[in-house]
Order: sequence, then structure tokens, then C-alpha cells
Amino acid sequence: MSVITAYLLGLATLPAGVAAGWLLYRLFRRETWLCPYCLEWTAHIKGRPDTALHLPAVLTWASVLVHGRTARHRAWMRAHEEYDIRPADPTWGFRPDRLTRAVPTDELDDESQTYLLEWGFGSERESRKEPVEMPYADCLFDGKRVEGDVIRHEDGSMELLTVRHSTEDPLRIPLFDGNAEPNPRIKPIERE
Repeated sequence: MSVITAYLLGLATLPAGVAAGWLLYRLFRRETWLCPYCLEWTAHIKGRPDTALHLPAVLTWASVLVHGRTARHRAWMRAHEEYDIRPADPTWGFRPDRLTRAVPTDELDDESQTYLLEWGFGSERESRKEPVEMPYADCLFDGKRVEGDVIRHEDGSMELLTVRHSTEDPLRIPLFDGNAEPNPRIKPIERE
């Protein structure tokens, strides 16, 4: 084999080597994923669904597939779809492969709810409070139409924060408990 042929063969295999390196990086870098419906990390520390377990990406993707078939996830997804609620995603605009916790707080600011985000491990652990846009819901409460922002609590329950039209007192109506069981006094608006 001549030197020129060996050189051209080496150049031809260079893109394949780069692609193989990129694929290995994508498969085995450590990451995690937060389900926006049940606000639970798909891979989490046993007994602590609010604390992420960072795994190689291929295992995280497998845990996302398994999580999508759990009864808890299906119940929360059905609840969001039935009441046409867009899930709040605190990891939007943040690198979720660095986060370890995303906990909703009771601090509200206009159209946002504050989430406590924690990242890092050991002595390098840091946290900050980040505003997350609240989803909007429109439903029937005791036969009357109500609409407003949806607040998520740390225990998983959700509340509808609406304003009465006669006074400016906020009305807090529990939508779901922590197990995605709806409030029997609230019904979705029938869609055609």
C-alpha cells in the first residue's frame, strides 16, 4: 500500500472515528430527567422522588421509558389532559443534567411560582430560587366556570388560584391531591 493510499484511507476513517466518539459521549455521559407531569425524577434515590439519581444517558433513557408506563405517571398525565393543563417544567432553561432537586415553594410572583433548584454534590452543592411560569386552567367549580393559575405543592398536590370578580381576594381551590385524585367539586369543561 502506498503512502498516499494510506493517507487517504486515514482521512476517510476520521469522520467515522469522530462519530463513534460523539456516540460514546452521548450514551455514557451522566444525566437525569424530571417528569413535568408528576414532578418526579425518572431515576431517583429510593424513597426520595424529589432527589435525582444521575446515571449514564442510556440508563436514563431506559428509566424514562419505564417511568412512562407507571400508574402514577399515567394518572398525572390523564389529569393534565382532562383539565387541559400544560405542565410546569422547572428545568426549562436550566441544565437538568446538573440538577439534583427541583422543589416548588409557596412563593408566588404575578404569573410565576418560585422553585428551589439545587445542583452539585457534596461541598460543591449550590441552590437558587427560580421563577417558573404557572400553567393556566379553566374548569367548572360547583357548576360555575372558574379559571386561573395552577400552583404545585411539594407533596405533589395542585391548587387553582383564581380571583373572584366581586372582590380581589384570591380563591384557592384544591384541584388534585398528591395521588392525582381530582376534587369531586371540580369538573372539566366539555370540549367539542
